[in-house]
Amino acid sequence: LDAMAAVKLNVFHMHLTEDQMFGIESKVYPRLTTVGAEGNFYTQENIKEIIAYADQRGIRIVPEFDVPGHCTAMLKAYPQLAAVPRDYELQRYYGVFDPALDVTKPYTYAFLDTLFTEMTALFPDEYFHIGGDENTGKDWDRNPAIKAYMQQKGMTTYRQLETEFISRLLPIIKKNGKKMMGWDEIL
Repeated sequence: LDAMAAVKLNVFHMHLTEDQMFGIESKVYPRLTTVGAEGNFYTQENIKEIIAYADQRGIRIVPEFDVPGHCTAMLKAYPQLAAVPRDYELQRYYGVFDPALDVTKPYTYAFLDTLFTEMTALFPDEYFHIGGDENTGKDWDRNPAIKAYMQQKGMTTYRQLETEFISRLLPIIKKNGKKMMGWDEIL
């Protein structure tokens, strides 16, 4: 943050979740950090201190919570969210992986609504980044129930399913007073 301020950069895109870990404390879903981060995470108090420190330097913090892909850590903690039931392990290297949320289950949206309501309250910035990038669609293709859902809805590609998912997330983010943003794939 000091280096950013020195060169007059004023937006810190804080990537908090990934296949490798869920990096911020959730008091509502504690397994996200006890299991999905193996205890290595920012507490909510840490985040408040970081935001205050950044604010003193004129820096905004835009958090990113990556869904529906890049969520192996989330699926290790809460496997009932997964498109494919399996034993999930945190990734030990970077790349694009197949695990994805089952975006056809009402439970997934209830979970994300609760989680994002908790997380948006921590960050004062008007933007909330949902990632949306590099979902391979392979785990969706492996799940017969998801394939049937897509067929019932007339969807022929996993991108159409992801578009529906993003459009269902938008009201959750908006009701929490934020503007949703993501990587170019969400377009």
